[in-house]
Amino acid sequence: MKHLPLLCCLTAACLLPLPALAGKAGAHVHGTASLQVAIDGQTLTLNLETPLENLLGFEHAPRTDKQKAAVRAMSERLNQPAELFSPSPAARCTSVSVALDSPVLKPGQPVAGDGHADLDGEYVFRCENPAALRELEVGLFQHFPKLRRLDAQVAGPRGQSAARLSPQQRRLAW
Repeated sequence: MKHLPLLCCLTAACLLPLPALAGKAGAHVHGTASLQVAIDGQTLTLNLETPLENLLGFEHAPRTDKQKAAVRAMSERLNQPAELFSPSPAARCTSVSVALDSPVLKPGQPVAGDGHADLDGEYVFRCENPAALRELEVGLFQHFPKLRRLDAQVAGPRGQSAARLSPQQRRLAW
């Protein structure tokens, strides 16, 4: 996302397979999302990409009052990073910023013509003791039950790793 420092962008790009760098074709799978984790000094940056279906149960612009309320509730939930992501307690990380991007969050903006819309989220944390940062507990599954799989990639001072998270396996360790 545009808010990432250049190093994090480069680090995250190094994690992606070549087809992902070429474009998003085939990346939109209901029930599945991706999480890129970049650790750079005291900064922990999480980039989430997910189909709106996983969060809302629909991917079009909200049409009814119930759908508009669902979008508001989703936005409120996603703007509470401490409920969604728990870095290693010993690292003493605190949320610095949240940036969400999706057509349903911008009234009047059309949703993609193919009927598949995503949400991109960037979560930035500042960690007082980054050497103790060794894992991340992901709480997305309990808040968004349509999310069944999270493909995570990590880049940091200990190297790169990847894992597949699920409602039964919510901890990402590196």
